[in-house]
Amino acid sequence: MTRADGMRQVGGLLMAAVMAGGLVACTTLPGESTPEAVSPYVSVPDTGNLPKPSDGQPPDLLLRDFYLASTSQANNRQAAKEFLTASTADDWQDSESTRILDRLDLNATGGASGDEVTYVVRGTVVGRLGTGGVYQTENSPYEEEVTLERGDDGWRITDLPDGVVMDRSDFVGAYQAHDLYFLDPTKRFLVPDRRWIYNRQDNIGFSLVSLLAGGARNQLRDAVETEFPSGNGVQAAVEEDGTFTVDIGGIADLPVDDRDVLAAQLVWTLAASDVRGPYRLLADGAAVTDDGREDWSLADVASFDPQAVSAEPLRALRDGALVEGDTGVTVPGWTASGQLESAASGGPRGEAEGRIAAVSGRGDSERSLLVGDIGGEPATALTARSLSRPSWSGDAQNLYVVADGRRVHRLEPTGSGVQMEESTVDTSALDSLRINDPRISVFTVSRDGTRAAMLINGRLFVSVLQRGADGGDSMSLGVPMEVGQRVGDTALSVDWRDDGSLLVGTRANDAPVWVVTVDGSEATQLSSRNITAPVVAVGSSGSVQYILDSRAMLQLDVEDTEARFWREVPALQGARAVPILSK
Repeated sequence: MTRADGMRQVGGLLMAAVMAGGLVACTTLPGESTPEAVSPYVSVPDTGNLPKPSDGQPPDLLLRDFYLASTSQANNRQAAKEFLTASTADDWQDSESTRILDRLDLNATGGASGDEVTYVVRGTVVGRLGTGGVYQTENSPYEEEVTLERGDDGWRITDLPDGVVMDRSDFVGAYQAHDLYFLDPTKRFLVPDRRWIYNRQDNIGFSLVSLLAGGARNQLRDAVETEFPSGNGVQAAVEEDGTFTVDIGGIADLPVDDRDVLAAQLVWTLAASDVRGPYRLLADGAAVTDDGREDWSLADVASFDPQAVSAEPLRALRDGALVEGDTGVTVPGWTASGQLESAASGGPRGEAEGRIAAVSGRGDSERSLLVGDIGGEPATALTARSLSRPSWSGDAQNLYVVADGRRVHRLEPTGSGVQMEESTVDTSALDSLRINDPRISVFTVSRDGTRAAMLINGRLFVSVLQRGADGGDSMSLGVPMEVGQRVGDTALSVDWRDDGSLLVGTRANDAPVWVVTVDGSEATQLSSRNITAPVVAVGSSGSVQYILDSRAMLQLDVEDTEARFWREVPALQGARAVPILSK
């Protein structure tokens, strides 16, 4: 079979999936008007293991199987419609919304007869699934009635509300989170865009390619760039030798350097979801590079590794001084007078020497933001009554700090030395939260510089950092999304992990440390053994997590299956030290 034949064959399968789904859109892009979990650019999903109604099935069990079958959107959710009467199936508007509930509680109403029963379905909506598999957190009650009647074929649903409802356990069993990768404005960092894709399909790579061509989610579009073209000129195939081939039209005028960036977006998106290479990237059937190279591997785009671990060592604040984490020795050039109360480290990836930003002050005195190089003398960049822990973006290009719990300052290096140019981030989007007297206690920026995680009155939010509409240097916060509902208002500390999730410390003794995904869809407790809340500082480097609880600085390697307890950092045993790690 030729390459062209392979492309046509897969394209035929994709069109079949589209036709079966009743979508008018072409084969490459997810629609923007109808909520869909995945794009139509997929092979036909496997529905063989979904439940089917049976004649003798009790009505409550049939209703639960209906909700499980609703996880499949194939053929206009035909698997779910098997549980409805024919007229009800015609009237049911399944595309109105897709709600994820913490659980589905069914209770029959008092007026049930022998051949008809109505159930009240209750739960809490924890999220909604929108176009392109975008998960949106929510926290609202759900209560609707569903009526079933018994006929010749057994019980069938005769009346139900529009939209799709899924039990959370069914949702995570049928869908899996995947990262699409876009670009920060400098095109030096890959930016993850987390999507949930139906997992019962032959090759998830086709969905990933289509979603990548569809662009970033709406909330991210003003903060990221992409070299992957939108439109219908993208074809994908798995060739006989297993090579995953993507042929992109309309990029003839794309500069050579940008084609490398495009390859990084595609290769990391596929590889991160275990779509195996080699990866063949073509432009209108020809190699995308001038040297004729068609095949790409992770090694070819290693400099864009979105989960690369910084080369900078662990440092810490101990007794108000900055010290090396492996020796406990004070960092040269930085004060040992006990005046430092928070700090952040940043620098170019792959380099062990970066920049330090620290907040200095004691008691009721005014706080100063100090900035300097490792081994150099710091200079004062900003003063205020109170300053949050500073946060660098990747490569130390931007520094953020919150003054007096309200004003978010952004500082940029002006060249050599430690001089910084300061501006204020527009935070008017926080007004949408309707929180009385909101105070930002923590503001930490992702390595790619496109998102900020914030603690506002003890609650965890994520917001996009957007450039000004005129393309200038002004910066504003996008509408914040609360992602820590399970943590509640107990959060005291948060920092970014290398995989793009958030490490959160709380004041709760039963759940002192959490890992929360950036879209808020998942929250996992880490081991609480030998932790004494509150956890007032956190940090992460690769698989090793660091915290400061009420007694000491502790570490845990989450990939070490034998590690059941948090342990003190050897060089800092017996001291309450704050971990300082570079992104």
